[in-house]
Amino acid sequence: MKQKKMHFSLRLLWEGFQQCKMIGIFSAVIVVLGAVLEPVAQAISLSSSPHYTKVVYEAWGINVTLLVVLLAAPLMTLMLFHFLDNRAASDLYHALPHKRITLYLSYAGAVLLWVVLLLVLGTLTSVITCGFTHKYITLLMDSLLPFAASLFCMSFLLVAGVLVSMSITGTVFTNLLFAGILLFLPRLCVLALQSSMVNALPFLSDSAGTGFFRNANNLLFSGVNVVFSMSENDGTSIETLFSPSWQAYLYTFLLGLLYFAIAAFLFHRRRSEAAGQSAPSRLLQHIYRIVVTMVICIFIVCVMFSEMTTGMMRDEWFAFLVLYLVAALVYFAYELITTKKWKNLLTALPGLGIVALLNVGILLGMHAVEKHIVAQRPAMQEIESVSFCSTDGTDYISGSNYLNYRDYINLMSRDIAITDPTAVTLVSYYLDENLKTWEEGGSDAYQSKYYTESDYSYCAYHVIIRTKDQTLCRLIYVPVSETEKLLNALQTNADYVDAWRNPPQELKGTAAFRDQVGSCYLSTEQAEELLQTYREELQSADFETLYQTMQNGSTDDTWVSDIDYTFRKNGRSYTLDCAIYQNLTPETTKKFYEMLYAAQKDNLALLSELTKSDKNVSVNMNAYGGSSDSAYSGHYAYASDCQPLNQSESLQLLMQYAILDRPMQAGESYVELYLWSEDGLMDQGNAIDLQIPIKDSFFDDPQTEELFSVENYNEYDFSDAELGDYDAVEAVG
Repeated sequence: MKQKKMHFSLRLLWEGFQQCKMIGIFSAVIVVLGAVLEPVAQAISLSSSPHYTKVVYEAWGINVTLLVVLLAAPLMTLMLFHFLDNRAASDLYHALPHKRITLYLSYAGAVLLWVVLLLVLGTLTSVITCGFTHKYITLLMDSLLPFAASLFCMSFLLVAGVLVSMSITGTVFTNLLFAGILLFLPRLCVLALQSSMVNALPFLSDSAGTGFFRNANNLLFSGVNVVFSMSENDGTSIETLFSPSWQAYLYTFLLGLLYFAIAAFLFHRRRSEAAGQSAPSRLLQHIYRIVVTMVICIFIVCVMFSEMTTGMMRDEWFAFLVLYLVAALVYFAYELITTKKWKNLLTALPGLGIVALLNVGILLGMHAVEKHIVAQRPAMQEIESVSFCSTDGTDYISGSNYLNYRDYINLMSRDIAITDPTAVTLVSYYLDENLKTWEEGGSDAYQSKYYTESDYSYCAYHVIIRTKDQTLCRLIYVPVSETEKLLNALQTNADYVDAWRNPPQELKGTAAFRDQVGSCYLSTEQAEELLQTYREELQSADFETLYQTMQNGSTDDTWVSDIDYTFRKNGRSYTLDCAIYQNLTPETTKKFYEMLYAAQKDNLALLSELTKSDKNVSVNMNAYGGSSDSAYSGHYAYASDCQPLNQSESLQLLMQYAILDRPMQAGESYVELYLWSEDGLMDQGNAIDLQIPIKDSFFDDPQTEELFSVENYNEYDFSDAELGDYDAVEAVG
């Protein structure tokens, strides 16, 4: 007799929990080993270096094996509910003295209980292990809960999707196939349509997707997106996946809850006779077959739309014919695999007509959407504000978490609302002009005007346009002659100027110098001290100079070094590369050279001793001329040797011009020395590297030409080069 009053049974929960223990225990072992081995291995690696920088980890970075729950959860679900695929087992389970909903909720609860236990176990193990290795590793505690919550939401959605699939199909093959279709196909179709539209319409920008129903809010699909890099410019990344917005948590959980409720209804209504059948009825069999075929067709339609938009369709018609023949083969193959009856192929034939109609409908719909997008041209008075996702005049937007200063400003700019009438007017006017070019001449005219024959007369800006009713993301081309008006509008915005002058606060212990000769001897504390001086100088620097140097790569200043550090924004970690320039930040430059000199002092003394010894040492020497205002700017000399240093003529010559008794000064010539020996260099280990100032007269010595490979980059003609082409020379000089 059924226990009608009970909708949940702890006894059934425990029984289901026990049935899953093999998968659960195996997963727990993997999770614990990952949580222990990764930080311990990192600590051992760092402890071997006397000059290490403390590593900062988010939860997802220190225990990747916790992702095993995303595999364990659906496997447990398939195991517990496998009776739905076997007629005898299905009859037995449905004869139990429990309501069907009780069986459903209790067994599903057992799977989710294992998920929670694995997440708690992995999180606690990571915290304990990182506590023991805190000297080398910093675990960001505020990332633990977002990571675990993200994994739980994804696991819940996976379990719910598998349950829906198992409730409407009766074989393992169709269980897995339709779980994949249900969980991923809708979003995959949306992504394919969006990407096709963005690729076909170059004025569309997918760099800043908005809205509750955007792809990034489906965490499970976002994970697939990240793994396969299906869309690189929609803001989806591993950081946003495991530390998402509240909207992503809510959307994923609600979608899982919807599927879970649908699965409960279908489970309650399912007949035992459906076990072992690919579909409960012929009607559903037709629907399933059409859905599987449309998975292929949707991509064919998207490519066809792109080809039609660019006018290339007439050259590719045969390829599309072949692709549709493949889709038809898949259509009939599915019927044959699932029913194993050749005669059913004839009854399946009419369904191809439905597939054809769906293809035509989607293609017509895409053309209708294109016309709607082209018609979206808000007038100046309709625009409330605009934001720039890129302010450097290129169509490139970094999706990486490693940012140079320009990338950082672009990241900040998308949240800065510009209401300046000049900026709003220019955006409205040139959006309309760009779209008129597209309307009147199509893809060829647009490409010719803004790409092929533009002769760098246009700058590209990714812009977010906000009106009362909608938010548009567009790529707009503005004539170079008008860009100064846009930049002036930006530079009069207090938030924009503040972003330039005040780089974000670093996470403690993360500041370090980029890998550079000599700088490995400098500590994190010194990097933090220098960073403070750097901030102070940026706040007082001339804004125009700051902008030109950081944004475009100034040819009037000389790069000195870089400080990298980690900061967090909107739950995501970024590494910011702050470039030190000689004229822009003179006090920072001076302090850097003083720190470098003090850190190298012992090795400078060792160098003097080694040049007089008969020790076999290999040495590489790279000498660079002074900065751009020096007569020796662009000069470069290289030599390498492997013999007793007292017999190395190139090193002996260089030492005549080396300045060893003071720190390097901004703008003077210098040499990078790298010495190593298999026998070790006294007590210094196997290698040392040094950055030492040298006299300019080194480049005038006739012996330099004989003993070194010498180049003078000033002899090359850069008269036709574009802004930024001199960066390599400036980095050298």
